Amino acid sequence: LGTVLLDSEGCVTDYLLDYYRPRAAGGVGLVIAQCASPNAEAKALYSLGIYDDKFVPGLKQLFQVIHQEGAKVAVQLMHPGLLIVAGGFLAPGVPVKVPSITSWMTGDLPYTEVSEDDIDGYVEDYSEAARRAKEAGADAVELHACHGCLIGGFMSPLMNLRTDRYGGSEENRIRFPRRTLERIKEKLGQDFPVIVRISASDDVPGGVTIDEAMRQAATLEEAGADAFHVSAGLEYLTGLNIPCYTYPEAPILPLAEKIKSAVKVPVIAVGKISPELAEQRIAEGRVDFVALGRPLLADPELPNKLREGRRDEVRWCLHCNNCVTLKLPLSCTVNPWLYRESIPLPPPVEKPKKVVVVGGGLAGMQAAALLAQRGHNVSLYEKSNVLGGQWNIAAAVPGKEGFADFTDYLKRSLDKAGVPVTLGTEITKEQVLAMKPDVVVVATGAVPLGLDIPGATSKNVVQSNDVFMGKVEAKGKVVVVGARFNAIEVAIMLAEQGKQVSIVSRGKLGGKKGPQNTFVFKTLARQLLELGIPLYLNTPVLEITEGSVAIGWEGEILFLPADTVILAMGAQSENKLAQELKGLVPEVYKIGDCEKPRDASSATFDAARVAEKI
Repeated sequence: LGTVLLDSEGCVTDYLLDYYRPRAAGGVGLVIAQCASPNAEAKALYSLGIYDDKFVPGLKQLFQVIHQEGAKVAVQLMHPGLLIVAGGFLAPGVPVKVPSITSWMTGDLPYTEVSEDDIDGYVEDYSEAARRAKEAGADAVELHACHGCLIGGFMSPLMNLRTDRYGGSEENRIRFPRRTLERIKEKLGQDFPVIVRISASDDVPGGVTIDEAMRQAATLEEAGADAFHVSAGLEYLTGLNIPCYTYPEAPILPLAEKIKSAVKVPVIAVGKISPELAEQRIAEGRVDFVALGRPLLADPELPNKLREGRRDEVRWCLHCNNCVTLKLPLSCTVNPWLYRESIPLPPPVEKPKKVVVVGGGLAGMQAAALLAQRGHNVSLYEKSNVLGGQWNIAAAVPGKEGFADFTDYLKRSLDKAGVPVTLGTEITKEQVLAMKPDVVVVATGAVPLGLDIPGATSKNVVQSNDVFMGKVEAKGKVVVVGARFNAIEVAIMLAEQGKQVSIVSRGKLGGKKGPQNTFVFKTLARQLLELGIPLYLNTPVLEITEGSVAIGWEGEILFLPADTVILAMGAQSENKLAQELKGLVPEVYKIGDCEKPRDASSATFDAARVAEKI
C-alpha cells in the first residue's frame, strides 16, 4: 500500500519511518515496502524513489528500521503506467505511458504509447532499481505486474493492442515482464529473491482470465520468479484489487489457489482474508502466505495480539477503504494514530479534570475512553438507548455488518477504562451546569437534511437512515433523492429486494464534488449498472405529491412515479448544546459531526486530538 508519507522527490521521511516501525514490530515476517519508481518518468506524486543512487542512504535507513524490529523487507518496484491516473497521483509534466492507447482511456491526458526502445530502457531501469534495493539492504524485491500498471498492462489483452513483438499473442504480451525478471536475476544472481505480483484476473470483459494468468505464472516461474503475490482487478475499471465491504470475504483467494496449482514456488494470497481463513488455507497447503495491507493500518499489532490471545484488543479493519482515498494525509477510520504510532502518547495527567462527554457515537466513545485512560474523571451520556450513534446506521447497510466490530471495540475500551455510561438521557444545559464539570466534550452528531419544496413533509417522504434501521418501510415505486453513498446504497438495497427504484440528484453521482472514495464508488456504480437503476443527475426536485416526484429534466418537467420518496442528502451539525455552554464552562469542545459533518475517520481523529489536548 502506498502511504503518501514521502516528500515530493520520493525520499524517505521521518513520517515513513514512524509508519513502518510499529508494523515491522507488530509480528509480521516480511514487510513489502510501498511501490518504488524504477525511473524518473515512473515517479508518481509521493511514490518511493529508487531510480538514482541518491536514494540509497534513505532506503538503507528504512530497511534498517524494519530489520531492527525483527522483520524481513522487500521493496515493490513499479512503473505505474495507467495507474498514475487511476490512483490520482499524476505528477505535473509526467507522461502517462501505456502499452497501447485504447478507446476507453478518457480525459485530456498525456497518454503516450511506449516504444520498443523505451522497453529496452525500462528493463535496465528495473534491474538497476533492484540493484539499489539489494545495496540498501533489502532481502528481496517485488515486481509489480498487475492492476493495469505498465508491466501489468502489457500482460492484459484489454490494454495491450500492439502488433509488434510485445503484443498480440500470450507469448508476446509476457515478453516485457519476462525480460525484466531475467535481467534482474542476471544482475543480482539467482539467489536474490524476486516476488512477482500478478493479476489472476482483470475482472472485466476482454481482460486477463484465470486460465491465462495460470499460464503467465508458469512462464514467469521459468524465468526465475521465486514467489507470486496474487491479486486481481484492473484498477481503472474495477475495485477488486482492494476489495471493500461490498465484496464477500476473500474474493481473490480462490484465484490465488488456482495460481498455486500452476506453479511450484510459494504463493502469497491477499484481499479481505480473515485470520481464521488464512490459517486454514495455509494449513491445507492451498496457499503459502497471506499478505495484510489495510488490517495493519487499522492495527499494526494485529499478528502479535492474535498470537498472544488478545483478540478482543484488535482494532479490526472495516474494509471501508477510506485509507485509499485521495485524502491526505493517510487516514484510517478505526486508527486515528496512523503513521503517528511511534510518537509517545501524552502521559497521564497530574491534575485530573471532571469531563462530561455528551454523545455516544464514535467520536464521543473514542474521546471518553482516551480521556479516562489519561486519568481524567469522565462520564458519558447518550440520548438513545444504545451506543454507536450514526455508526449503527452504517452497520445496518447490507455488506457493512462488520462495521459493528468497531462499536464493540469502543464499548470494550469504555469498560476497560471504567467510564460510567448513561443511556436514554438527553442532557440539557441546566443538567450539565449542575454537574459542575471542568470540561464538556460535545459529540452530538448531525441530523439529516430535508428539502424545502412543496410536498417535502408528506407522509410518503422518509429519510434513508430510517429505511436502513427498519423504522419505516419503502413501499411501491421508490425515488431516492441524493447521490451520496448512502443514497446509492439504499437504492441498491431496495432494487435487490425487487423494488422499482430511481435516483435523482442536483449534483454528481457520489456527491457534490464527485466521489472521494473511488474504490468503493467503482463497486457501487457497477452494481447500479447491473441493477439497471435509472439516474437523473444534475437535476432539481421541484415538487413531491402523493404518487409522484416532479423533476426538472432536460428543460422540461418530468413526473416520476413514487409511492415512497427517500431523502439521502447529507446532514447538518447538531451543535445547539455546545453553543449554549459557550462561556459557562471552562472548556467546551465540539468533535465529530457536531463540529462539521465528515467521515468517520475525521470523528475518531477529532476525539484523539481533543483527548491529547485536555
